[in-house]
Amino acid sequence: MRNQLAMQIPACEAVTLFTGFDMEPESLIKLDRATIARIVNDTEQLVADGELDSVKMLILAKKGQELFNNLEKRVRRYAEEQARVPRHDKLRMYDAEIIEKETGVNYDYSACGDVTWNDLHDLQAEIAQQIKEREAFLKNVTRPSIGGDQFTGETWEIRPPLRTSKQGLNVSLK
Repeated sequence: MRNQLAMQIPACEAVTLFTGFDMEPESLIKLDRATIARIVNDTEQLVADGELDSVKMLILAKKGQELFNNLEKRVRRYAEEQARVPRHDKLRMYDAEIIEKETGVNYDYSACGDVTWNDLHDLQAEIAQQIKEREAFLKNVTRPSIGGDQFTGETWEIRPPLRTSKQGLNVSLK
């Protein structure tokens, strides 16, 4: 009976029904790590037991991820303006801790005027391009062949590269 019921109701409601956790925004803000872990484990078990539709849950997870990632990106700047936290202090609310810190530190070494760094950087770019070109060549090798160095006369066997992959589901939101 539980299995049939779970397959017929929306995924959020199914999670609420079987885990006992309400998926409304006022409940979501109160989540702590332990509760999130319990909900994930309980939901995984329901999927494993066939009581929740795995494809629906995958789509729900993907949409939730997309929703919350985009929401975080959009509201972060407003929160950074509003929630100024004094240096070495913390803002605690809803089982979350917010501290203000330096993020995204980058260095532009090209501004240093260091000849050694410039030479190494140029050499690195040149080598990266040569590797890219060689890899493009090697991708087209379908059977062993003989390669060689035109300057030294040294030869070696060139074999096709090992290609590995795995089958999985790609979820694209439309």
